[in-house]
Amino acid sequence: MKIRMAPSLLASDFLHLERELRRAEEAGADLLHCDVMDGVYVPNISFGFSVLEPLSRETRLPLDVHMMTVCPDRYADKLAKLGAASVTIHSDAMDPERTADTLRAIRDSGMRAALALSPKRPAADLVPYLSLLDMVLVMTVEPGFGGQSFMEDMMPKVSEVRRMLDRENPSCEIQVDGGIASGTIARAAEAGANVFVVGTASFRAEHMGDALASLRGIAEGTGSL
Repeated sequence: MKIRMAPSLLASDFLHLERELRRAEEAGADLLHCDVMDGVYVPNISFGFSVLEPLSRETRLPLDVHMMTVCPDRYADKLAKLGAASVTIHSDAMDPERTADTLRAIRDSGMRAALALSPKRPAADLVPYLSLLDMVLVMTVEPGFGGQSFMEDMMPKVSEVRRMLDRENPSCEIQVDGGIASGTIARAAEAGANVFVVGTASFRAEHMGDALASLRGIAEGTGSL
């Protein structure tokens, strides 16, 4: 499964977003990861449609929108209209019926559907939705804050998710988000991840292209997929 790099907009310079978009494009990013936080599901508030809409017009990178919100079902249509490529919702944000309906709505709108597992949520949360998923996001930090340290103890969960998907939905990708850098990406790739959200180690690197190329090389050299 192809290794894909997704720099996290949360780590960019918000005063110069257009410049930051160009940096990510020129650096060889595959996706642009966009964290939408509502201050309810997570303590922080990040950005919303007033930022996503111009981003979608100005970049050729697919927008990978991570909805850290309590009611992500309200926004599938709007995300589709602005051109999001993929939308991730959290396994514990809504009841199971609404979660399944939202994943279907995301797919029916032409976007890729993903379900996120926060550190305290088990891989078993995925079971009712395996056939509805294009990607699973295993959080390797607590959601809602940038710059946290990588949680090594999430790697058995990544491996468990990969085994589940290999049985039920083998084309489904695994994304990891949080603390991904040169010292951690190999372990995540070995566990079965192939999509890497990179914040500090991308936008805040002196040479973003070199940083992403190095991370990609490590993951491609050690990944199990």
